[in-house]
Amino acid sequence: MPRLRTLILFLGDGLLIVAAYLAAFTIIFKPLDWFDASQFLIEDMGLPSILILTGTILFSIYLLGLYQRIRIQSRRNFAEDLMLVFGACFVLQAFFSFTRGFNALPRSVSLLGALLAFGLLILWRSCYTSLLLRVSGLQKVLFWGDTQVARDLAHHLIQYPEKGFRVAGLVRTEDVSNLDNEFPSSVILHPGPDLFDQIKQMNPDRVCVSGTISPADPIGEPLLQLSMLGVTVESAGDLHELVLQRVCLETLTLNQLIFSPQFRPARWKIFCQNLYGGILALFGILITWPVMILAATAIRLDSPGPALLRQRRVGRNGAEFQILKFRSMYIDGDARFGTIRADKQDPRITRVGRFIRVTRIDELPQFFNVLRGEMAFVGPRPEMPVYTEKLTRGLPLYPQRLRVKPGITGWAQLFHEPEITLEQTRRKVEYDLYYIKNMSPLMDFLILFHTIRTVLYRTGAR
Repeated sequence: MPRLRTLILFLGDGLLIVAAYLAAFTIIFKPLDWFDASQFLIEDMGLPSILILTGTILFSIYLLGLYQRIRIQSRRNFAEDLMLVFGACFVLQAFFSFTRGFNALPRSVSLLGALLAFGLLILWRSCYTSLLLRVSGLQKVLFWGDTQVARDLAHHLIQYPEKGFRVAGLVRTEDVSNLDNEFPSSVILHPGPDLFDQIKQMNPDRVCVSGTISPADPIGEPLLQLSMLGVTVESAGDLHELVLQRVCLETLTLNQLIFSPQFRPARWKIFCQNLYGGILALFGILITWPVMILAATAIRLDSPGPALLRQRRVGRNGAEFQILKFRSMYIDGDARFGTIRADKQDPRITRVGRFIRVTRIDELPQFFNVLRGEMAFVGPRPEMPVYTEKLTRGLPLYPQRLRVKPGITGWAQLFHEPEITLEQTRRKVEYDLYYIKNMSPLMDFLILFHTIRTVLYRTGAR
């Protein structure tokens, strides 16, 4: 559901931008008949120019993260972001117009179209948000069981109503004295003979259940009746994945990992990943070899030591391999400063190393790891054996991320959260397991597309 809402917003933006530039042409040139319009749109390449410009604007809006947050928190900030987008695109249009490039539109059409699109997008985003939250209706979620996972989910749904859910209430079945925060609803139900009638009056769309319910459990009878009536009854882990797009380790059971086929990627998916991974890696080597030569030269000139670094990493099913990276640290960095997790202020990083890290140039040699079959383009990032052993002691499910090949980029990397604490590493594992569970060629290419934004904004590098 959240992705569908974002797709509708994206398509609406595109249609409005095209309409704005077509309206600008009509206002300025006042075509009297279809022949005049068709000459501009087809013979003078006006329509292709408008479509290219629309794609540029949409991509710029995406880069600013305006499709990650549908609801406008501040109209002023949204207007400032749009001004930045249209200002950059207008400068680009002026350049093409000056050089008589293919994407050249008349300056008057470019300026008026930008002004019209600017106003239409602000109006459309405001109306769409209002429609999303008021007219379309939010699915009412009744939480069954007062746990920390349920409370965190409820707070998230209240904070982001554009995701399409509303907290209807809670059925409290246990002691909650050990939980951190309050459940964000005044509607609290308790087990009793009239519980089913109270729930029917509430008319929830979903019932989110924390914990497990046995057939002999008397409080499970209302859940069975609700399920028979067509109400969606799901575990807290399922709603957690739908809303947050990561697996919930607190609700993940051993039975799911052992018996569920979702955590065992199909062979055809593995075959497709190896096939297009090898093609992309070969293509990447062919277009980036000049950059790799320049990087290797700069590294050798900046500090003593080899340009290429080989490190032992843990791959699929625990098999170790040597990952290839451009060296970004002093060769005696560990001896001087100790073996620690890399961060932005790491004294072991060289001047050139700092640049190649934030631009991801240090990862380019991993194309050869992909060609050798040790890595994939997309997958959980490979970790050093010493850290894998250490993290496994704190997170017993940490090795489960080794069910697939490690990748150059991954689902967890798109959220660029640091891995300083054990809790932050736990969240990374949740993202990795979500990727394994939903792995597909389409998801891989979606991750590769989003990685472009991560690289451009230099997020996640340490």
